[in-house]
Amino acid sequence: MNLFFAILLILFGSFLIGLTVDSFGKTGNLIMHLIGIGCNLGAIFIVRSKIENQ
Repeated sequence: MNLFFAILLILFGSFLIGLTVDSFGKTGNLIMHLIGIGCNLGAIFIVRSKIENQ
């Protein structure tokens, strides 16, 4: 279940990193990219903790 959640986080985070919306401005896009990077880092920590427990 954790692996499935990590895959969803990676997909969502990658989508947010790759997306650029002109109406958000530079600050909005920066915040969106930071949230995407946070999702990807969260997925990495989930997978890493699963590997260490095995």
